[in-house]
Amino acid sequence: MEASVLTVQPRENTGKGPARRLRREGLLPGVLYGRDAGNVPIIVRLKELKKILETEGERALVKVHLEKNDGRQEYTALLREVQRDPLRGNLLHVDLFQVPAGEKITVTVPVVLEGEPRGVKAGGILQHGLSELEIECLPADLPEAIVVDVSGLDVGDHLSVADIQPPKGVRILSDPESLIATVVELEKGEEAEAEQEGEESGGE
Repeated sequence: MEASVLTVQPRENTGKGPARRLRREGLLPGVLYGRDAGNVPIIVRLKELKKILETEGERALVKVHLEKNDGRQEYTALLREVQRDPLRGNLLHVDLFQVPAGEKITVTVPVVLEGEPRGVKAGGILQHGLSELEIECLPADLPEAIVVDVSGLDVGDHLSVADIQPPKGVRILSDPESLIATVVELEKGEEAEAEQEGEESGGE
């Protein structure tokens, strides 16, 4: 995964008052922490962060440019925690975890099911298991998601974590026996209901 650039500045004033003022100015309070970076309160450009969240999600790998009066420091970091207003959904705060160069990291990534199973074409139902996996890899090898092809599944078949072939450089840490996807047979009552719904929707 290629890291997006996120430009930040040191934040001198902390607390609720300064944080509210930052948000009114299109900025966001946050913190950058890690072995090399230490623990630095920061100011993030809200528009820049929103773009990363929209395109890469809340587990994105970013290249942090920490702008200081005496120059710029660069770090590779993960979006560790993004806090939002529970009612309005507005961004409130962001934590950036600085990743040591050349060291593997442990993160969770989404599972994406690809393809239409043979069993679904025959009338079965695809049921999802885990929605994300815990993996270990170098930052440069971090995938945006683990894509799993389910097109070969028949009714009664299932895929577990052990069946997944991870991308190069990635090791899956989740329980190998955990279910990823399965195709089950449609019960007669459910089948009749599905047919009825199909007829009703077709008649509209």
